[in-house]
Amino acid sequence: MIADLSRFANSSLTRNFAWMLAGQGLGYGLRIIYFIVIARLLGVLQYGIVVGAYGLVNLVAQYGRLGTSTVLLRYVAPDHKRFAAYWGHLLMVTSAMGGLLTIVLRVVAPHVLDPASAAVIALTAVGTCLCEQLTIGATQAFQAFENMRITALLNQMTSLLRTLAAVGMLLVMHHASAWQWALSSMIVSGIATVVAVAAVTAKLGWPQFSLHLFSKHGSEGLEYAFASSTTNAYDDLDKTMLSHYGMSAANGIYGMAYRIIEMATVPIASMQLAAEPRLYQLAGAGTHSARALGRRLLVHCLLVSAALAVCMFVFAPLIPLLAGKEFTEGISALRWLSIIPVFRSVHRITGSVLTCTGSQRYKTLTQLTAAFLNFLLNLWLIPRYGWHGAAWASLATDGALGIMNWSVLEWLSMKLTKAESLRDLAARRVAAPLPAAPLVSIIIPYYEQPAFIAEAVKSAKVQTHPNVEIIVVDDGSPIPLTSHLTETRGIKLLRIENQGVSAARNVGFQYSAGQYLVFLDSDDVLFPDAIEANLQALSAHPEAGLSFGAIQRIDETGRQLGQSHVCRLRDDYFCMFLEGNPIGCPGAAMIRRDTFVAAGLFDESLRVCEDYDLYLKIARHTPLTRNTSCVVAYRQHKNSISQSKEAMLFGTMAVLDKMENLLTEPERKKLRYGRRRWRHLFRRKSTLGYFMWNLYFRFRSMLSVPLRAYFRPQS
Repeated sequence: MIADLSRFANSSLTRNFAWMLAGQGLGYGLRIIYFIVIARLLGVLQYGIVVGAYGLVNLVAQYGRLGTSTVLLRYVAPDHKRFAAYWGHLLMVTSAMGGLLTIVLRVVAPHVLDPASAAVIALTAVGTCLCEQLTIGATQAFQAFENMRITALLNQMTSLLRTLAAVGMLLVMHHASAWQWALSSMIVSGIATVVAVAAVTAKLGWPQFSLHLFSKHGSEGLEYAFASSTTNAYDDLDKTMLSHYGMSAANGIYGMAYRIIEMATVPIASMQLAAEPRLYQLAGAGTHSARALGRRLLVHCLLVSAALAVCMFVFAPLIPLLAGKEFTEGISALRWLSIIPVFRSVHRITGSVLTCTGSQRYKTLTQLTAAFLNFLLNLWLIPRYGWHGAAWASLATDGALGIMNWSVLEWLSMKLTKAESLRDLAARRVAAPLPAAPLVSIIIPYYEQPAFIAEAVKSAKVQTHPNVEIIVVDDGSPIPLTSHLTETRGIKLLRIENQGVSAARNVGFQYSAGQYLVFLDSDDVLFPDAIEANLQALSAHPEAGLSFGAIQRIDETGRQLGQSHVCRLRDDYFCMFLEGNPIGCPGAAMIRRDTFVAAGLFDESLRVCEDYDLYLKIARHTPLTRNTSCVVAYRQHKNSISQSKEAMLFGTMAVLDKMENLLTEPERKKLRYGRRRWRHLFRRKSTLGYFMWNLYFRFRSMLSVPLRAYFRPQS
């Protein structure tokens, strides 16, 4: 593996890094020119006004893309055929969210910023939340194809145009106000966006617009956006607070020094951007390779950032010579901040490894902790010490984030190594005698599903658990089940008059003998280790009466539809079931026999949602547990009753109505919210209102997850 990494580091990654560094180097030169020109064009006070407006905008700017560019990078880098749909998804979401954020910021700014900064907030928001986010999305589209040459050029296009605009204004006007510069900046950002989007379309192809991807990846993108926004929180919160306290001149001094720090992180950002596509690819084959590459990258970044820190400390006195005497105090500001690139080399590289290896939730938590720490420190220090307080808070925040990300990465590595050691130990003990395996009854109700029943029965037969009985109940099909099964050995076949799926399952239960029950629909397919996974969960939680795993949706042909979803740990599954059905289909659950009896079996008066009714009755009185394995393929086809939204909504409401009289008042509040959420789930999914409500429901669902669940691996 080391040899492969060395070869890789000397080939494509080196080439990609060279392009990114060349592009960022061009940007570095542009930023130096821009730094000098904008300081002389605006002066320290007007520059401070601009910094205050940008500080507030940048706190929420990442929500302009809503994580769609990272989602594109994750799914298109391994499979370029997906590009058109994900590019269309990015354009659609970014355009809508950028406009929405501009309106929100215009309303909020007068209450947060000083009046001068609030006056330029709308122009700043259009340029940053809409135009810049679209341009960034375009660069990441090329990054997904590892075309770092164009990525590097597009990354610096906005800087080039802004520098040219600043030079032109300085030559013509000599001095400009914050409002004049904000307008010019918005215009050049728009021009850069048009060029970037056109380049993507010309080189990579036209977008395909579909609302489906928002529903599929909305929560994932929100998590990425949230993680990015927490980074901006501790980068820009201090500038917003300096503006809030009316310290525009101090904001100009501090903002100028901070801009130099951002320029000094260019090599780190170049390595990070160049490495991310390959980190995603290596992570797909296993996390060890990705983490090993991350450690190698970090060594180089630390050396470069340390050299840059020394240079900034030594050459800080050049600031007033270049920017003007008004910025003399920037010497002290830059020297205080000079060590920050070292801290950032740690938390950026380790953060990229966490994201690319599927541990984004840990990165989000560390960034959220850092943002909260930064807020508290700024709240305490800025009113007392001005920009000095902001600088001290930034040092503490970046240092703490580097320590947290590094610690989490090392902890995950040790945990993975320990898990592998345990698996090796288990493999060496494979010859040891095993306890008697409990009997599991797999009950399959059947009614006119001839195309799928044989596959369902076969999946029950090939379970890794050695002790199962299979009971198939023909619910009075016009053509008997035996006409469609060529192999019936080891199966108990029953035939009854047509009474509905609930009655068929109950009859199957009466003829069963297993300590544990699985009710598999005749058009679904169990994964080979499904029984074993649920049994292990119930064995680990003897108090639980039901265990459920993840489902994988498939179509009529067995083709996978989307990704499987693993339900996160909850403290109260009953309230969760009032708002939704995380089990999804009966085959995903395993129920203890005595629990099923205590719940009163399936309600035979219900024609649909009878499984949801059973889960609610069980969860009302008995703890549940879940496992992280994908246990069943849930088939969606035109003949399935679950495809009728009207019938499913009616059945769901009937089940909730049955339950209402048994609930306490706090539970009834949950029920009222649950009814709203269920109605939302069965709405037509092509309206803006649907997607806004969807965002709200997903966010509220995240709040119901206990904090400790984010520290437990999902698989």
